[in-house]
Amino acid sequence: MIEPVSWMPQAVRVLRERFGARLLFVGLQGSYRRGEATEESDIDILTVLDTLDLADLAAYRDLLRTLPEGEKAAGFTCGQRQLLSWPAFELFQFSQDTDAWYGDLAPLLPVIRREDTVTGALANVSGLYHQAAHTFLAGDPARRAAELKGLHKGLFFAMQITEYIRHGVYARSRRELLSLLSETEADLLRQGMDAAPAEARTRNDADMQFQALLQWCGDAMVELARAKQTASR
Repeated sequence: MIEPVSWMPQAVRVLRERFGARLLFVGLQGSYRRGEATEESDIDILTVLDTLDLADLAAYRDLLRTLPEGEKAAGFTCGQRQLLSWPAFELFQFSQDTDAWYGDLAPLLPVIRREDTVTGALANVSGLYHQAAHTFLAGDPARRAAELKGLHKGLFFAMQITEYIRHGVYARSRRELLSLLSETEADLLRQGMDAAPAEARTRNDADMQFQALLQWCGDAMVELARAKQTASR
């Protein structure tokens, strides 16, 4: 595993040497930002250049791979105009989940209104609802417990933004979010944080978790749809 406090300055240095004034922003996202990284975790970097083409991407990739564990470097890379033109409803959570290591992200983003943030939350939760239903229908019943792992990752992000819409508090990590949720919601989130292998859970347990996940998503969609109506007035 890397240490962001030493790795990110190295990344910024090599990127500045290669791109100079074209480099507008470098930030850290994902599990390393949240303090939840494991040996298998990607290093999620947000990088904004003035413009971006395939040659830039190739140079960017090759530079990062010169760093320790640079083959794990991933994340989001874009040009300035493209980020400014990005759908605003996708950008509130995106910006909140970014720690700046070079430059300032705010001036590079379009205006993000409350209505945009609620729309993004609703899209997040409805997408998870669809994914859960599809996984249950099309997945292998023998692997149902294991298939919950990806859904629980999505649940964290859905609960994170929904809790912000409710109370205006944006949790940085799963542990922080647990302290904000109701007891029932916290229990549901903990299911995805269980250190026991997913395969050790029984099929009956998995089905109960699918039911709880669908119930939460369905209720949250109704709640967020109401919040969107209020925000658009």
